Amino acid sequence: MQASAPPRLLVRRALALVVDSLLVTAVVIALFLPFTGAGMRLPAPVIAVRGFTCAPVEQAPAWLSQILGDTGPYTLRLCDRTLFGLPDGQELRVVLSDDREAAQRTSRQLSVPVNAALEPVTTKPWGSVTTLLLLALLSAWFTARGWQTPGKRLFALRIVPEGRPRPLWREALRLGPLALIAVLPTLPGGLPVTALGIWGVIALSALIALGLIWYYAWPFVHWTGQSRHDRHAGFRVTQG
Repeated sequence: MQASAPPRLLVRRALALVVDSLLVTAVVIALFLPFTGAGMRLPAPVIAVRGFTCAPVEQAPAWLSQILGDTGPYTLRLCDRTLFGLPDGQELRVVLSDDREAAQRTSRQLSVPVNAALEPVTTKPWGSVTTLLLLALLSAWFTARGWQTPGKRLFALRIVPEGRPRPLWREALRLGPLALIAVLPTLPGGLPVTALGIWGVIALSALIALGLIWYYAWPFVHWTGQSRHDRHAGFRVTQG
């Protein structure tokens, strides 16, 4: 079979993925929305409209006063987070000043996720992970049944088996690296930012970016008709 021209299919495949991702993100947002007050955070697509509505807080909660101690002048603001106008939890912002007399010049700001009672909550950024897992499962199900996902139907693309087709393995290869990166902040302790230092974080970010470019984009540079995950899972994407 003659290889398809990569620029045309690449753009259409990317747009189809965007459509499918947005649809799944909308479902996950609807599922997570009732739990944002308990620390759950909504998944945000690449282009997101975020907002903050803040109001001053006159008296610091007891737990915050114990933590801050004698840190100098500060002001408090309770901010409601929004994502596309939807509630996305609250945070208490502590604005510290380096001017002990006037308390007008801000030196740094701390943000603590809280609930409606101004009690600290542990944020749960599982939105991106859930979105990727749900997208993978739904895509594998559609592929196994020979159906087109909404995005592929919209852009006239079809996944056809070639050799030994393995739908779940295809999605693991396609979205697995992104899911791994998304799950890192949810691990106990998160990323060792302090140990790495600023240049370590920059180097790690650059290394991850180069790895993603090699994994996802390089097969389209030397195009043979199949992307990496299609070739290893026994599929081919065609027009249809």
